[in-house]
Amino acid sequence: MSLFRRRVLDVVIEPAPIPVPRFSIDGWTFAGTPDLARLSGLPASDLRELETLLHGVAVEVDTPYTYERAAVLLEHAGQHGPALSVCEAWLAHPASRWPEYAQHTRGLDKHRFRLRARLTASVAGHTAVAPAS
Repeated sequence: MSLFRRRVLDVVIEPAPIPVPRFSIDGWTFAGTPDLARLSGLPASDLRELETLLHGVAVEVDTPYTYERAAVLLEHAGQHGPALSVCEAWLAHPASRWPEYAQHTRGLDKHRFRLRARLTASVAGHTAVAPAS
């Protein structure tokens, strides 16, 4: 019996693609890609940081901060699906099992659980409110 935890419904959540920035002379950018429109809610400095972080996720760097910060920025942009995919990308990475990253891995696992609960609630809300024909 859980007193303080909400019951999470068993809903299958399809993995969302992680936006991958393209190379430019100034580094990595979303300019000229459809991903920029979805991330336009971020300030320019955060968008620039996210471009660099998502490049790091795409090349599978070994630093958990890259995945943590990218997930947070994607969540702030309202992109919960890609943020969940970034968390899962770290948990699938071999470096996530290194002892020096145990605390970061636990943090990303908790973040993944919160994102999964949020996405499950939104999916369950959309199916429950579907208009009858």
